Amino acid sequence: MAQVDVSKLLEKAKEAAERRNYDYAIDWYLNALKLDPDNGQARRDLRMVELRLAKEKPPGFFAKGKLALTIGKVQTMYTARKYDAAIEAAEEALRIDPTNVGTQLTLARAAAAAGYRNAALFTLEDIQNTKAGGNRKQLVEALRELGFLCEAMGRVAQAKQAWEQVKQLDSADHDADQHLKNLYATDMSAKLETAAAGADKGSVARQMLKDKKTTEDLSAQEGTLRTTDDVLRVIEITKADIAKRPDDARLYGKLGDLEMRLENWDAARKAYMEAQAKDSTNYTWRFKQDDVDLARMSRDLRVLGEKFKAGDASVKDQYNALRLKLLEMKLASYLQREVQYSTDGRIRYELGTVYFELAEIKKDNGLYDEAIKRYQMIYPDPKYRCEAGLRMGQGFTRKGQFDLALKRFDDTIKTLEVKDLRWKNLLYAKADTLELAGKKKEAMQAFIQIYEIDVSFRDVSKRVDKLQAEGADKEA
Repeated sequence: MAQVDVSKLLEKAKEAAERRNYDYAIDWYLNALKLDPDNGQARRDLRMVELRLAKEKPPGFFAKGKLALTIGKVQTMYTARKYDAAIEAAEEALRIDPTNVGTQLTLARAAAAAGYRNAALFTLEDIQNTKAGGNRKQLVEALRELGFLCEAMGRVAQAKQAWEQVKQLDSADHDADQHLKNLYATDMSAKLETAAAGADKGSVARQMLKDKKTTEDLSAQEGTLRTTDDVLRVIEITKADIAKRPDDARLYGKLGDLEMRLENWDAARKAYMEAQAKDSTNYTWRFKQDDVDLARMSRDLRVLGEKFKAGDASVKDQYNALRLKLLEMKLASYLQREVQYSTDGRIRYELGTVYFELAEIKKDNGLYDEAIKRYQMIYPDPKYRCEAGLRMGQGFTRKGQFDLALKRFDDTIKTLEVKDLRWKNLLYAKADTLELAGKKKEAMQAFIQIYEIDVSFRDVSKRVDKLQAEGADKEA
């Protein structure tokens, strides 16, 4: 969209605000933003007026009721990728409650997706400056979005600042490690070019050495250690750092991560407990302690699984009991994580998977419903769409809801451009559902599509032979 001169509209908005005619001012700002949606400063000025109005005239009962409906509309429009509509709905909601951080976040994401980077930038900066109203989780989300956006805009210094704040708030955020490493490397390259073109090479070289050390430190944190000796070396370095900064929870968290790599479970748990003692409001450390127990139990389960595969049938019951215990423990932990990090797609994915696996063991439709619910939440995210679509369809199939299952399989298959393993898994599940629904001819046709490109995939050859023997290919 070409930029439109909205200066006269903004002048009228400012004049109305100075006269304390806030509703009139908001209308002028919104009219201006419809013509120039990427005007970040106008959005910031609009928010200041809305805050003044909310302070003088707080929203009433009916306004709050409208707010809930409008926020729902924002999410619907955003999920449907109708970004301009999502932005307008978000502004409608923020007119009622300009402090609603969740709506500000969605506004920023929609603006970025629509190409209105300045609008997204100003909105995320406002969340950063207000510390998300004291909501730590939402602040981390906003800072991550700000980091991504600033990198895309070439604002390296601001991107580094955002990712450094993420790291301060959540030392377990590995994305922050990786992005900081890349940004420091980018900065070093730029300084090298500057040094080559200018005379002040000495100061640039000294700063580059400092940045190089920072990059190396970040590499050690992010998991590039290859041998046990490497890990032990960094453990000693980390302990020395703790001696210098004994109140830094992040260092204890890093120590816990390193001990986990060596499967030193007790040492890892102790380190995370120390981190929690130093930073009691950060739930990460509590969940890291759960991760120690889950990792230990997973290791024990793998050992039993290997024995069973080797022919030791006596461990079967022990294996099944331990697997059930592991799933139930993971369920309890991830339900708590879902409460604390309600927008985290990875947590919802893990929780959906736990519910699905428990449902498979217990044959419980209620558990399938809980799994489907989580998969529905993350389905719009391309990172999880294929697996979520597969598991949702399988869940519907297990419940006998074949039409719902087939629709979900078809919708997900349409998103794939190549016939890879994901495509084969989805089509196999669809064929299986068609056969269960009594549509044997369609089932055989689906199995044949897989058979044509990969005759060795699962038992597809046997499934085709079975359906042919049953006369599926002769059905009308």
